Amino acid sequence: MKKVNFLLLMLFTTLSIAQNLVNNPSFVNGLTEWSSTGGGTGSNPLYVLPTHITTEGQDDSFSVKYIATATTGFDQKFTVVPGATVNVSFWYKAARTDGATTGNTARIWSVFFNPTSANPTTPINPPGTTGSSDDPLRNNNTYLAQATSWTQVTVSSTVPASATVFQLQFRAYNGATASFDNISFSSPGASVLSTNSFSQIDGLKMYPNPTKNNLFIETALNSEINVSVINVLGKEVINSKVSNNAVNITGLTPGMYIVKISEEGKTATKKLIIE
Repeated sequence: MKKVNFLLLMLFTTLSIAQNLVNNPSFVNGLTEWSSTGGGTGSNPLYVLPTHITTEGQDDSFSVKYIATATTGFDQKFTVVPGATVNVSFWYKAARTDGATTGNTARIWSVFFNPTSANPTTPINPPGTTGSSDDPLRNNNTYLAQATSWTQVTVSSTVPASATVFQLQFRAYNGATASFDNISFSSPGASVLSTNSFSQIDGLKMYPNPTKNNLFIETALNSEINVSVINVLGKEVINSKVSNNAVNITGLTPGMYIVKISEEGKTATKKLIIE
């Protein structure tokens, strides 16, 4: 019995300390830290932020709502560590504005990508998936069921080997009324990218890669640069300022790491292999 109680205590502790990395997850501060990334190509209008609601929330007075006349959505972005587990939870209500019992409503539409790769905006499929149709982070390419009362959805996945950024996004579709509240995202080693910091650092170079000893980092500004190195377990193993364009990594064991580079409010992430 003591062993069972100990295991239950450990499980409870693990679950309770999982950190929600979402900024302003219950919209107490309006739409602060949320952005609307998408649309704006061809005949598609740019995505817009939802309306801030102050009279109806899942557990308080605050939430957000779309009465959509076109595809739209809102998001936050995070750096992530390949191989780490991703957990997402959110509450929603959804209905067709025209009263139809079927039709597009809303959904989670979240993707991994690598902004420093040759195809920086191409989604990278999570392990075990082949595309949106079997990706739970993209609602398996279906739509949320209509719900007149607050309904919770939880999703788990794994960060792909080549991904460095996760975009947590929720969408609403033409003819739908959709509300969202209490959004949670957690993943070991992940960190939030604020709405004003998700931009590639000009002229960024990191070399050699793979490497054994020093790591060199250069930028167009050559300003003060801070570097954080994170291992596959999500633990930060180096946090230092770049000196003479070099970072000493001789104490690290061989393997794969994520390097988070910050300069004058801009942040970039790169994968590093140490031999």
